[in-house]
Amino acid sequence: MPENQKFQRQIAYKLRIADILEGQFTKDDISAGYIKLNGMNVSRVNVICTLVYKQEQTGSYSSAVIDDSTGRISMRSFESDAFSKFDVGDVILIIGRIREFNNEKYVIPEIIKKVSNIEWLNLRKLELKNFEVSKIDESKKTEAAEEQNTSIVDEVYSLIRKMDNG
Repeated sequence: MPENQKFQRQIAYKLRIADILEGQFTKDDISAGYIKLNGMNVSRVNVICTLVYKQEQTGSYSSAVIDDSTGRISMRSFESDAFSKFDVGDVILIIGRIREFNNEKYVIPEIIKKVSNIEWLNLRKLELKNFEVSKIDESKKTEAAEEQNTSIVDEVYSLIRKMDNG
C-alpha cells in the first residue's frame, strides 16, 4: 500500500440481529458485501447478545449461534479456537463483518468479549429502542418536508399569477 494512502476501517454500527436479518445484502466489486439499512451501507456490526450454541472446528471453520431476543444469527470463524473461551449462555459483545452464503446471512467475528455485567445488555436495548424511534421520526420528517415543498410550490405559483400583468 502506498505511503500516502491510509487504511480506513468501516464503522461497526450498533444493531439488533433483526435489523441484520431484514437488511438487503448487496455485494459489489469494491467491498465484500454490506446490508442496506436506512440509507446506510453497513458492513460491520456491534452486537451484544447471548451465545446459544457453539460447535468447535468442523472442517475448516468453527460456528456458533447468537441471540439478542430479536432474532438469531450464526457466526463463523476460520480460527480453530475462536469460541473456546465462551460457554453457552454467556452474554458477549461481538464486533464483526456481515457476510452471506446461500442466501443465509452470518457474522464473521473480529472481536468477541464476554460481558461481565448484564446491565450492558439492557443499556443496548434502550439505545436501539431510541434508534428505532429515530427511524420512524426520520420518515415522518421526510413526509412533512415533501408536504412543505408542495405548499411552497403552490405559493410561488399563486404569487406569479398575482404579479403577472400579461
